[in-house]
Amino acid sequence: MSLSKRQVAYLNKIIGTAQKMLATAHLEASKTGARAGAPTRRRRSAAEAEKMRADILAKRAKGVAATKLAEKYGVSTAYIYMIK
Repeated sequence: MSLSKRQVAYLNKIIGTAQKMLATAHLEASKTGARAGAPTRRRRSAAEAEKMRADILAKRAKGVAATKLAEKYGVSTAYIYMIK
């Protein structure tokens, strides 16, 4: 089976693209997660979640900003407002 010049050029382009992807794969692996520098996500136990909810309610009653609480606990501000 012989390939035309156009087919050979197309295959060379595919090979070049694959080599670039492999060369930069380690960069993509270091950027896992939605936000760069964000803490890793973990599942809380029911007891931990209830303690966190109670703490959030107490601090919100004292006037602590939702954004500060969201950063502290690693949750969204929408979750903080939902707890109310």
